[in-house]
Amino acid sequence: MLLLLIACVLTLVTCGTAVGADAVAVPRHRGHEWVRSHPFTLMGIVRMTPKPFDHHQYRDAGFNALLAWEEGTFDELLPAKARAGMPFHVNLSGWGNELTNREDSNEQTLRQAIRQLDSEENRAYLQGLLKNPGCIGFLVNDEPVRNTYLRYTRQVIKWLRQQHPEAIVYSNAHPEGYDGELDRYLDEFAAIVDPDVLMIDFYPLSHPDGTAYNYFKILTAVRRTALEQGMPYWIIIQSFETHAGMDRRLPSESDLRFQMFAPLTYGYTGIVYFTYDIAFERGLIEPTGTPTSAYHAAVQANREVLNVGTVMRSLTSTDVRYLAGRHEEQGVLKTHPLPRDTKAWQPGAGGDSSILDVAVETTAEGCDGLLGYFRDDDGHRYFMLTNLWHNGGANASDRTATFSVRFHPSIEQLIRVDRMTGVSETVRLDQGHVTIRIPGGTGDLFQYVVLQK
Repeated sequence: MLLLLIACVLTLVTCGTAVGADAVAVPRHRGHEWVRSHPFTLMGIVRMTPKPFDHHQYRDAGFNALLAWEEGTFDELLPAKARAGMPFHVNLSGWGNELTNREDSNEQTLRQAIRQLDSEENRAYLQGLLKNPGCIGFLVNDEPVRNTYLRYTRQVIKWLRQQHPEAIVYSNAHPEGYDGELDRYLDEFAAIVDPDVLMIDFYPLSHPDGTAYNYFKILTAVRRTALEQGMPYWIIIQSFETHAGMDRRLPSESDLRFQMFAPLTYGYTGIVYFTYDIAFERGLIEPTGTPTSAYHAAVQANREVLNVGTVMRSLTSTDVRYLAGRHEEQGVLKTHPLPRDTKAWQPGAGGDSSILDVAVETTAEGCDGLLGYFRDDDGHRYFMLTNLWHNGGANASDRTATFSVRFHPSIEQLIRVDRMTGVSETVRLDQGHVTIRIPGGTGDLFQYVVLQK
């Protein structure tokens, strides 16, 4: 549901660009149509470890779909998901790998792979998956980089659209791009593969604390490419712990929220957990199947993300700005530096003149904010204010921050999506000013409203 607003509907009109020349056109990309006609996508990657898989426990975590990851588990997992009424996506990994993803792959081996794609064997395999009701999406060839593999993945996606036109079909981009050259890689990935949604995975939480220096660079690059290509964009987040090969911590409650609400503020319209179960040492569950602390954090966070995401999936991101906070050091307040590939907020950012001033009132190291601007198809304007303060081991309440926002006199009140209920509520201003307290890693979505004269 969009921001359909209780008693305000009788007397209020949204502030900002009226419907007309500046209104945002209804997106026609296949991916946008799918995203808008389905619930906000929030799912976990399931490898079905341990067995048997506890379907009730998975649903109780707040997910509304599932990404089945390991081919060897499909015969058991997919019928059970169908019986449980849980929509699912299927990971088709390694298709064309032998012919198109090797150093000696070339035009000849690519053409050979494409000729073999529409085979009786592949058709039978797909039909075997589709006999289980509830299959709504396919992920094809995780993290492809080689040019021939990208081009083959495009052919698989086109073939799947023909075989199952109601499903969303996509691949997953590699976060390192071409040996660290991310922008060109994403441009070519989106143009060559032509997925229904541009998706990337990134796991930014090291052990015991900290966030990857290039986290916002990744978010920014995907957003920019997807908007240029006119497609929606999703992200796979870190929900695991490992100390083998790479050092990653199990996300705290504030960590987990940060990884979901920051992308929402950038306009991402789908979130996937890597993983729900076991990929490394633990995920949302232990190897025994016992829920971890991250599972308990996800139960409430997922509910809030779905409530906000219901509105977000029909909005278009127009700008994102960073709100640098301050902390005291030897009696002096020091402003935090901007992370890589972020822009500081300033009046008029995003073509929005309604916010005259915004500040992070809480002073603490790591306490910063993010402001995302959006429009709907009718040109009505929204903004999302997110508290980026998070730490390993810190609950969301431990990292609650206060923000103050001052608005143009034309703005007399706001409408906010209540994260807990999904119901829209009126937020009244005090002489154009509002103070907002937001838990760590969490964001609130608002729409501007003025009284009709």
